[in-house]
Amino acid sequence: MEFKFRANIVMSKELTIEAEDFVEALEKAQTMMAESISIKELKERKRYLDVLSDIKWRD
Repeated sequence: MEFKFRANIVMSKELTIEAEDFVEALEKAQTMMAESISIKELKERKRYLDVLSDIKWRD
């Protein structure tokens, strides 16, 4: 049998932001996340697989 999967890994980073309102906080978060981020700063939160094709039976 042959299967085709896509592995999805959700990574996250916690941010602490001081702002006057929610919109300002979102803008600051977007600016912070646009910068280069080391993989060591991220934490794995979820893993899952998507099936990309039907099962192919082999003789």
